[in-house]
Amino acid sequence: MRDISCELLATTLIENDIGVQAKEIIKKTIPIIKAEDIYASEYYKANQQGHKPNLRLRISSLNYNNEKELIYMGITYSIIRVSEPYADEIVLICERKIKDAKNNRC
Repeated sequence: MRDISCELLATTLIENDIGVQAKEIIKKTIPIIKAEDIYASEYYKANQQGHKPNLRLRISSLNYNNEKELIYMGITYSIIRVSEPYADEIVLICERKIKDAKNNRC
């Protein structure tokens, strides 16, 4: 079963009353156009650079603002590459985060 939405994660700095800055994670839920399989050539090219892509999501380009992480079906992924096959859509190629893989074994 595939999910129809994902959450893009953005980090921002928030300053408290005494001026100390802390990171705050902002989650933005967006619809997914299509969840696709990783192409073999794409996998091997990324593997040469030390990445292991295992998720490919097609979303609207209006929803993406250079976020570096996302949550899909309860699992956190790092966005390793973005491609733009059409003017109004982008494809996010993602890999499962190492720390998340240790906590959520499948």
